[in-house]
Amino acid sequence: MLEKSKAFARLARLRHTAQVVGIVAIMSVASHGFSWTSLYAILASLFLSIALFFLDDAHDLKSDQIVHPQRPIPTGRVTIRQAYIAGIVFLLIGTLFASMLFVYQFAFFIVAVFAATAVVFLKLTSVFRAFLTAFLVWALFPFAAFPDLKIVLFGLITALPHVGGSIAKDFLHSRGDVVQGLRCSKKWSKYLASGAFFSAAAIVWLPRLLNFVSWLYVFPIVFTFASCVVLGVKVLKEDYQKVYVYGGVGMCSALIAFLLGGI
Repeated sequence: MLEKSKAFARLARLRHTAQVVGIVAIMSVASHGFSWTSLYAILASLFLSIALFFLDDAHDLKSDQIVHPQRPIPTGRVTIRQAYIAGIVFLLIGTLFASMLFVYQFAFFIVAVFAATAVVFLKLTSVFRAFLTAFLVWALFPFAAFPDLKIVLFGLITALPHVGGSIAKDFLHSRGDVVQGLRCSKKWSKYLASGAFFSAAAIVWLPRLLNFVSWLYVFPIVFTFASCVVLGVKVLKEDYQKVYVYGGVGMCSALIAFLLGGI
């Protein structure tokens, strides 16, 4: 029973889910305070994130048998049927919490569900999948907080690196994608990925230039700027191994900058 619980916890990808919930929690509490609205938004994002990871792993079994054979489904600790059932249940719970929010928040949630479903189940090109993934990250911001220009810009700063990160991940997982029948990343897409990182490095300064944030924003955003530049260079050199590490540093420092600068 303990092993089964650990397997389900691993399917939930707690580190990545924590990033999603962290974005929603910071933005929602800053916008709506410690309220039922914030709680429902956090819970909706939590269950949506977990649901998508369950459904994605159930759908990606053939690929994971090659790229990630140690994951719970390839090792048989969780069956495909169990993962699909759990994913659907979590998705329904998340939708229930989202329905208790403002209409515009529920609308963003439903759009995000459709976009995420497309990423998981459709055989999209690497570039299209990267932009849909980035859209999902961006949508967390207007979902959690009122979508004014500052929030939209914060979302863009966080989402753009996910374009590059998604393409870089596809290069790393190309063998598994072939087995699953997905189209591999084109060689030229590394320039798009690198350009997304460099673009993010440029726009991180816009909130301060537009006087949307205080000077406290500047110090932590330097780390985001540096991580985006490093990632842009690494992708050009086809060095994809550290994308997750530098990307994690960049996103965490960006969230700190948003919080200190005055959301």
